[in-house]
Amino acid sequence: MKLEEYYRPRLSEAGYDLLAVFSRFEYAMKKGGFRRKAYPDAAWHTFAQRLPQEFFQKMAGSDEAKIYFEAPPDHLVTTDDGGVDWSGNPVAPHDTASLFQSIKTARNNLFHGDKKHDNHRDTRLMQAALFVLNEAYHEAERADGFEDFLGAMEFGL
Repeated sequence: MKLEEYYRPRLSEAGYDLLAVFSRFEYAMKKGGFRRKAYPDAAWHTFAQRLPQEFFQKMAGSDEAKIYFEAPPDHLVTTDDGGVDWSGNPVAPHDTASLFQSIKTARNNLFHGDKKHDNHRDTRLMQAALFVLNEAYHEAERADGFEDFLGAMEFGL
């Protein structure tokens, strides 16, 4: 059996969608000038700061994103014996930047092999992440300073 044939039925459609949307989002951020200084990495913090303040309140009050506020994803920490384990201290977002960080944590947990891909909670996290990213995209369409980001997102669509 090929690996992709084994894993395909184990990841929800939302998982595949998040992989596509998240990767395109980071590509567009980098092309749109939202990069970490002197690094080729996407600067989620800078992108978050450019969005209107109301964006975070809208996300915090939405049913679609509430899992990130009520039961945020945990993150891995190293253990004394050289292994990894869950921190046991997940942090609820308090602003747009920390909301994006929480989404990045869920994405990393799911796509770097630290979680099972086939449980209901993981699917809810992926669906909520897609909701937030779609809303951020629509907010960028209405705001100034996102033209190059939008162009990179829409290229080829």
